Amino acid sequence: MNSRILHVLPPEILLVITQELETDKDLLVLATTCQQFNYLSLQTFFLKHKFDPHSKSVHLQSLDGSLYKLPGLAISLSLWGTSLEHLYYDFGYVYSPRRLISGMRLLTQYVSKLSTVDCATLRLTAPPLMDSAEWTEASITLLDTILEKFCKNLHITTSQPKSSQSFQQYAEATLDPWTTSLTTKKSNLLRSIRARQSGKATQHLKVCSIQTFPPFLRPFYLQLLRSNALALTDLYFKYIFRGGTDWATLITNIRLPSLKRFTVEFGVISREALVKFLSKHPHITSFKYHHIKYQPLTKNAPRLKNGIFDHLEKLITSPEHILNFFPSMDRMPALITVVIVIEEHIPDFSAVEGALRCLALCVNRIELSLQIVRTGLGFEAWLEAIARQGPGLSSNTRPERSLHCVERLIIDNGNWGFTENLLARLPSWMGLFPALRHLTLRDGGPGFRLISLDEKCASLPFVAKLKLSSKQLLSFSVLGKSEWSHDFTSHP
Repeated sequence: MNSRILHVLPPEILLVITQELETDKDLLVLATTCQQFNYLSLQTFFLKHKFDPHSKSVHLQSLDGSLYKLPGLAISLSLWGTSLEHLYYDFGYVYSPRRLISGMRLLTQYVSKLSTVDCATLRLTAPPLMDSAEWTEASITLLDTILEKFCKNLHITTSQPKSSQSFQQYAEATLDPWTTSLTTKKSNLLRSIRARQSGKATQHLKVCSIQTFPPFLRPFYLQLLRSNALALTDLYFKYIFRGGTDWATLITNIRLPSLKRFTVEFGVISREALVKFLSKHPHITSFKYHHIKYQPLTKNAPRLKNGIFDHLEKLITSPEHILNFFPSMDRMPALITVVIVIEEHIPDFSAVEGALRCLALCVNRIELSLQIVRTGLGFEAWLEAIARQGPGLSSNTRPERSLHCVERLIIDNGNWGFTENLLARLPSWMGLFPALRHLTLRDGGPGFRLISLDEKCASLPFVAKLKLSSKQLLSFSVLGKSEWSHDFTSHP
């Protein structure tokens, strides 16, 4: 079309022309003809899909069809220099290799036009062709482009087997370390990564979350953490079942002087490598560590040395690690929050009770959360097991009686919810905590119950029983579908 005609025709007429086009393909083709039609065609394109390309948060995922908007984002001229607060991209349910690579490249083209991307959450696929240079290069190029946009918060997930597989199966799996390629520089991809990142540490990334550890991204992760070493304050690892030797190589070759929060959950890892990493990072204030097995297996390994957790304020872990891994609680002078993740498949809660005995050495008043995971037995099974042990809750040897440090207690019964039987036993159990001032029940049980937990707990008989058993209690609250609380100071 003659460009002079476009300048004569009013925008309203040009917009009508774009609205007469029936297919996305026609709109996208017209958008590439000139700047004016780029704006008008894509305006029609995004209106048709009920999508705001100028939103501060862009959500693209395969399940809701939003990935079909990617071509429009990639060729839009109006998006040059704009900024995103959050980019969410999920290609995890697309199984066409060509579509995967095409989607990567379109997203890279879109991100390259932006000025900044504060936070990016990506779910990538590791398909059968994951070892091909084309797929790997497309993935790395996308990640590098995002990082160049001053990204501060990066979360990467890849489609890999997770907790549905057994720990033992992964512990026995063949590992393929890439240490050789790091030292000999045999990998062309690794050389290209070095070329892009050498000499230009970005130092913008503060939060990095890595979920699963596929081979095609392992060299990139090492370069990523090294180049942002001075800025990183939060580092998370989850589902590290394969590549434990490579993971050990990674964490022993990085040092993050600003690291404050560290997570390792669900994995088969090297205990020795983890201990070395923790020894180099004594200023961690929050550590989440549970559902971990060690490879190689360690027998009679000593606890962590004193002094590693002098600054630790929050600990989220499982009973066996309190019993066998962490230093004595009196060697954590800053600790004020403890979350015990409980997953017992048989009615034997001896490890949980042993962990409670360890907590008695805490030097501060703490907030304690007892959290049942969805696959474990609930508190009702625990209290029934206690009742079968002779004196039951009336025993003077119960570990709760020694917890003078616990001032706040949060009870999370996972998917089990709070039955009438459990609530009937609860006041007597709470009465064992000698210094308990604040109690919270977190209701995450089935949503089909006719009576919610807050309605049950609001009854005067239950509140009266709770106060009678725990005379020092100041407040009681319920967190669930709705929030409810009772202040004993103003309503005795």
